[in-house]
Amino acid sequence: MGLKDYYTWTFPKTPEHVAQELDLLGRSLVVVGVIGRSRCVLANKMRAFGMEPPVDHEPSDGQLQCYYKPGTSTLLLHFETTFDDAILGQQIDESMEQDGAPFDFDGFYERMKCRFVRMMLLALHVCHILVYVETGQTFDPSLVTIFQLMKFAREQHLMQFLPSLLKETPAGRLLGEKCRLCTPRILFLFENFTQEEGKTRECVSACEFQTEDSIYELLRHHQIITNSCLSSLLALPNNKQFVFYNAHDQLHADRLLQSIEFLNLDMRKLDVKEEEDDLEILELAPFDGFVKSFGESFESTNYEEQQYKTEHTVWHFLQRHVQDALVGCFDEGSFKQVPQRGQLQMLNALEWHDCIAKLHKLLVSSAGTQESLNEIRNEDYVFLQSFDESLNYENKFWAHLCEIGLKMGIEAYKKAAPAVYGSSMHQQLLSEATLAFEEEGRGPPAEASIAKMTAICLRHWQDGRQQCEQLSLRSQPCNQPKEMPHDKHNSGVIHVSSCNCGRTQGRREDPFSLRQANYEFYEHMVKMCNLCVKVKQFKFPIFEPTNNEYRAAAFEVAFPLLHAGKNRLAQDAELDPNEEDEELPTGEQEEQHITQSNGCSQPLSPTFGSDLNMSIAGFGVSLNESEPCFDQGSSSEAESTSSGTSSESNNELVLQLKEPVKKHEESCDPDSIAPLPSMCLTSTTEYLPGLVHTLSKVGLLPLFPSWSLVCVGPSSIYSHNTGLQEHFQSGFLSGANFLLPWDVQLRLVHATKHYHNSHQPHMSKKQQQRYRKHGDRMVLKIFVGFEYECSRGHRFMMCRPDRVLRGGADIERDTCSKMVHSNMPLYYPCPCRSQNNYLAQLMRIHVVTPKAPVNIIVDPKVCMGKDKYTFTLGSMVPPRLSQSAYWILRLPYVYQGDDALIAPPEKLEPDDIMAGGYLLAGMFGIAETDPKLDLNDQGHLDTNEPGTFTRI
Repeated sequence: MGLKDYYTWTFPKTPEHVAQELDLLGRSLVVVGVIGRSRCVLANKMRAFGMEPPVDHEPSDGQLQCYYKPGTSTLLLHFETTFDDAILGQQIDESMEQDGAPFDFDGFYERMKCRFVRMMLLALHVCHILVYVETGQTFDPSLVTIFQLMKFAREQHLMQFLPSLLKETPAGRLLGEKCRLCTPRILFLFENFTQEEGKTRECVSACEFQTEDSIYELLRHHQIITNSCLSSLLALPNNKQFVFYNAHDQLHADRLLQSIEFLNLDMRKLDVKEEEDDLEILELAPFDGFVKSFGESFESTNYEEQQYKTEHTVWHFLQRHVQDALVGCFDEGSFKQVPQRGQLQMLNALEWHDCIAKLHKLLVSSAGTQESLNEIRNEDYVFLQSFDESLNYENKFWAHLCEIGLKMGIEAYKKAAPAVYGSSMHQQLLSEATLAFEEEGRGPPAEASIAKMTAICLRHWQDGRQQCEQLSLRSQPCNQPKEMPHDKHNSGVIHVSSCNCGRTQGRREDPFSLRQANYEFYEHMVKMCNLCVKVKQFKFPIFEPTNNEYRAAAFEVAFPLLHAGKNRLAQDAELDPNEEDEELPTGEQEEQHITQSNGCSQPLSPTFGSDLNMSIAGFGVSLNESEPCFDQGSSSEAESTSSGTSSESNNELVLQLKEPVKKHEESCDPDSIAPLPSMCLTSTTEYLPGLVHTLSKVGLLPLFPSWSLVCVGPSSIYSHNTGLQEHFQSGFLSGANFLLPWDVQLRLVHATKHYHNSHQPHMSKKQQQRYRKHGDRMVLKIFVGFEYECSRGHRFMMCRPDRVLRGGADIERDTCSKMVHSNMPLYYPCPCRSQNNYLAQLMRIHVVTPKAPVNIIVDPKVCMGKDKYTFTLGSMVPPRLSQSAYWILRLPYVYQGDDALIAPPEKLEPDDIMAGGYLLAGMFGIAETDPKLDLNDQGHLDTNEPGTFTRI
């Protein structure tokens, strides 16, 4: 024992000399359990009793440290629990090392609480007196919850097997059916006193009495203490103090503050004089007046207060209750209302040691293990295996709330769910169900309950209510049931569109295929429109298989344009090996080819760009070629003639006219039959899945035409004074139904001097008079209109790339000339008033050809998409529009490249209207009327014979 007046050891190894002294006590041993909270590193709660553990002591959860003062009958058990800060820190470190997942605070708190309940249950059965140590200054109400859990565990489970377990021990017969020494008396020790109040006897006693009243009311209210000691969990003494505030002994003091206080006492003197030695000491003070006394003299003290401090100690406070147990009146005054004698058993040291060893092994050291289970063959013992889950009342409470919230969420989802709905509606209903769940659902199980609700709602949705949701070409989902078979997709969205000729408008379903969008709808409208049946229609080349084994052509999805461009360069090199371009370096040839075929505008001559001073350019046999396939001599001669006469007249377009060839000469001239290039051969086994573009693989054609070119009648049906009437072109907005006049000056250059007489029979009488009057010069008046149409059926013309036509005031002399020489946006905001900003699409180009012996050539090119596809008509020879006629070119409704659909933009920025695509400038050309062709015959529209024309 050394200088200490007590013995200390760790349970269960009791030193022999201590065991001998305890045996001498017989059955007068009073066991006091010290349990509660501590903040020191050693988890020591015995400092108030003047006791400390050994220097090499290491605290551990569930460990018991025993203390005994010789000459007394008191054995103190120090319970080290998870309520001690040192042990709590150890548990946190172990949890962080074991679990790689984020720290679960709720689960960790429940485990620590259940471990503390186990230790409290052990103390409840092996101690006569319990001293609960509190580091705070007020009573912790959460301790009432711990007592409730103890009562539940003891009455509902432990009492089912404890009698049979302790029956085998020497103390089993003495303990009886209650299996404990007595109803333990509980005392409360507060290590700190309120600093604001004075530490006088009256203040301390008043605080203790007030705390006793509040504790008694709480324990009585929650039935922790009752009138019957046999049914009560704990006991409180009657007319005796059971709350102690340590107001004088400073426990766990701050060492720094103590050092400063000792320094202050050493420097302070009663007779401070301003001498030289004293001044030197005063200079060491941190501030003025540091060594002066602030209150009453250190020697002046009250004798009664000193005596109160001496007597008011924890040991004296505890011994008063120990004496009650020794004299046998421990239970007589335990309850204030009905005094009665309870069961108090005093055991000797050996009997008590066997009893606590059995309970410690059961409740603390090996609780729930298979070894403990084998010792007791009782089904109720299984309770200890699920001890934590049984006492986790908070999780049960949260689980109950989450169960209610789960029912409310599922009910809200099913109540609002329609018969068939898509994923967006499912997510919206799921969000509403989550809000309904959160009205009741709380706590840690909420996340798992929401996941369960999500799974139940998903099964409900997929049980015959899931929508097909196949996206249309306009990004609208199909609203048909997914599980039920349906012939075709239907999104329920209806658009209003006009037919090929523009006379009749009809309702079209949202298209889900390219064929449905660009072909089937217009073929259906032909049956409904009286004019579409009668019009002359240009026949675009389409794929014609020779057998049933045909398929769509495959492309490199990642780089379709690059792949096609390389093939094009290789084929051009094979077709034209003698061209002068071969002298250029390879890099310059590729750069020139890319500029011609995939630029923002079509390949033009250097003089192209002014409105009236235009050059002659050759047009190739195939739209896929960048070089013409016909005789270059005439084109070169026309260019030289044009450049030679440009100084004389800058406002004229020069057109070279050839002398008509006689039939017998034509048949005898071998040069008149142009050989068909190899690249004009089309495939009969592979078709083009999308639209034809400038880099399409040579020889591939689409299954159906996506464009339409029709002649709706003579030029006289259009009146520039009234514009397009409703009975002829329906759906136009007011003021936006006019075509733009385009005056083109033309100067004819004859190949031979006999051309004048031979060509005159093909002119009308009025044209011959004008020709004789003006010589070889004439003015062509062409009417052109770029029509846009929105999904609601509103149609309008444009007068500029960024302006809608607003009546005759917007029609100026050179308006159309600027239009045809500018890139036109493919999409433009519709001026119709609506909450939604509908985008109108360039759908038709109206052309009224002049009354002159020339043909207007149309060669539109639409550039769009991230890969900058340039879509063309796909005809090997651009269509020639007959003279004095009204022609309408309908553009595709949907554009698709080799690999994917090119969807229209959701919204256009005002400063970038070309972002969605554009129609390239320079789509019109002019050529001499071929006398071999009958202009009133539809057959001339299908010819693939190359020709020469001038781009306007």
